[in-house]
Amino acid sequence: MPRQKSGPTPAEYAILGLVYQRPVHGYQIAQEMAPGSGLGLICPLRRSNVYFLLGNLERRGLIEVEQRRDDAYPPKTVLKATAAGRRAFEAWIWQPVARLREVRLDFLLKAYFLRDAEPESILRLLEGQVEFCRRYLREWQALADGAAPESFDRLVIQAKLAAAQGTLDWLLDYRLRLEEQAAASRPGSG
Repeated sequence: MPRQKSGPTPAEYAILGLVYQRPVHGYQIAQEMAPGSGLGLICPLRRSNVYFLLGNLERRGLIEVEQRRDDAYPPKTVLKATAAGRRAFEAWIWQPVARLREVRLDFLLKAYFLRDAEPESILRLLEGQVEFCRRYLREWQALADGAAPESFDRLVIQAKLAAAQGTLDWLLDYRLRLEEQAAASRPGSG
């Protein structure tokens, strides 16, 4: 029996985010997800993968397909987020990424969709992610403190600590740049 997935994949959330923003054609999604630009820099997908994932989202009830007729052209398929799809996307976007190795994909997808929002929006997401990284570092540091100095366990723990510290440094640098941008855009600054 195939394993049931617990929720949409990061690629499905990326597609859902595009449909959440506005009704859109599958071709437009495929262009945005194409390797080398836009979302394709984070989560590149071939056109066939986009349509496969759109089918998954429709089966889950997160998007709906609508046929629009134009007198001069054949009907066009437009994709829209359902109420359940909007709720799922809104819940996902504010949730800090719970696995450190997924930050480079999931967090960047969330930042992509919040990039045009008020700076406070992305800062809200960023604060949750920074706090997660700090908690992760504390937990692994406690394990490191109890590991034998020359053990393999300590080597693994140190690798996790180094990756977490690098991620935290990157997030803090991003937060600083966002705060500087927000301060520069306030009335009376500059």
